[in-house]
Amino acid sequence: MSQPKKREIEIVTNEKTDASDQAEDQLDEVKDQQAVLYRFRQRHKNIQTQITSCAKLIAKEEESCVSKAPPRLRDGDLVHFSHRHPLLRFHLKGTEVIRCNMCTIIISGVAYGCDCCRYFLHEVCSNIPKRIRHDFHPMHSLTLLPIPSIALWHSKVESEFCCVACGYDNSLFSFYYHCDLCKFDLHLECASVTTKLIHKVKYPLDLFTSFPLKSEGAALLCCICNQVMNRQSGWLFYNREFDYICHFECAAEEELAVIGDQSFLSEVQKSLLLQKSCSGQQQKLEKLGEVIHFSHRHPLTAIKQTNKASIMNCCICSNQALSGYICQLCNYFIDETCFPLPRRIQHHFHPNHPLILASYNDPPKSKCRACGHEEGAKYRCSTCKFSLHRCCAGAPMTFTLGTNKKVSYKLLYSYPCDGEMAVIKCSGCSSELNSKESFMYYNFDLDEVLHVQCALNRETDSYDTMLVLASERLKSIKIEEDHS
Repeated sequence: MSQPKKREIEIVTNEKTDASDQAEDQLDEVKDQQAVLYRFRQRHKNIQTQITSCAKLIAKEEESCVSKAPPRLRDGDLVHFSHRHPLLRFHLKGTEVIRCNMCTIIISGVAYGCDCCRYFLHEVCSNIPKRIRHDFHPMHSLTLLPIPSIALWHSKVESEFCCVACGYDNSLFSFYYHCDLCKFDLHLECASVTTKLIHKVKYPLDLFTSFPLKSEGAALLCCICNQVMNRQSGWLFYNREFDYICHFECAAEEELAVIGDQSFLSEVQKSLLLQKSCSGQQQKLEKLGEVIHFSHRHPLTAIKQTNKASIMNCCICSNQALSGYICQLCNYFIDETCFPLPRRIQHHFHPNHPLILASYNDPPKSKCRACGHEEGAKYRCSTCKFSLHRCCAGAPMTFTLGTNKKVSYKLLYSYPCDGEMAVIKCSGCSSELNSKESFMYYNFDLDEVLHVQCALNRETDSYDTMLVLASERLKSIKIEEDHS
């Protein structure tokens, strides 16, 4: 075979080989693409399967939640402030070992409960009032709340709760009474103990919030448990005539029978219901000619005397008066100008905290931020050590003097010219301002300053009229009380 023909055959053969290799490469590429596509489809299928499974799981959970949703309220069921769901009426046996969430005692008999939350209450515990007025904390109502250590059990947070009566943090109940303004806490069972015990104790006993024998040097033993009395903490009961002294909790146990049984719960409930603050009690007292005032634990009777020898000092402002309201049990007296004063106000100059009415002798002594004087009834913020006399607290934002040529003054909480070093005098009494940081009335056009008291004295013709006017003005900044 000639040389040229051999070359042609080799070229053709090579071309066929190249074509075959190229076809194989294309086939491999197609196979790879199909494999990738298969893997993609398989992955997509797996994702779809997972999504479907999740959807079924979610639907199942939703169905489960729906099945566990609290039932609608029916006749005989209860809406209770301690739980967000309606509580159904049950009749439980002691063998079921279901404990009350308020007193932790096993329920036997009628109860109210939420089965989906496993929250149950004795019928007796369900009637314990949400708010009460305690004799030793008459200024504010006490609200029933879960004990912090119970609410924070899972987070292991240390509770700062401590009952002011017995001095302990642990309680027979998982709820306690609390005043948020004063950080005043009472165990539920301690709040139910009356201030005078007369039934089951050896001698009639009076309750004391502090140690009554201040000068006694010897160690005193509790006459019930024979343990040493702590002079610094906790309330106690004492009978002076028989020199009988005992721990608060020791006397309470004797008076309230066996702790933990049904009669004990009934006694606690009855006592707390008597302390409940409600409008029904007020209406009943009004029929008897008596009224309730937030500053005193007993009902007050209106009196009007004509004999100046019978003049009395008001226990809120210390002013002398012939007419007002008196307690027949302990001679606590409030004059007619103090009686309508609101318990709490929200003042423009102190917007972050409410101001609470305090009597003239309530410690600590403090000066009025407006006029600088100490004496008299004040509205006070104990957190900020801020005080205002009732007349200063009720001072109007603008003040106008004069009959023909009227001059208007604006109430300011400090002198408007920062850095002023000259002596500033009141245009009414010509005396210096107590402080450039005290309240004042100021006329910008005339550059005139008036003491708040000077302005208020000019407004009325008598001190009594000024007090009545202050009471009326304070109603506009009164904080309404919630007695629900």
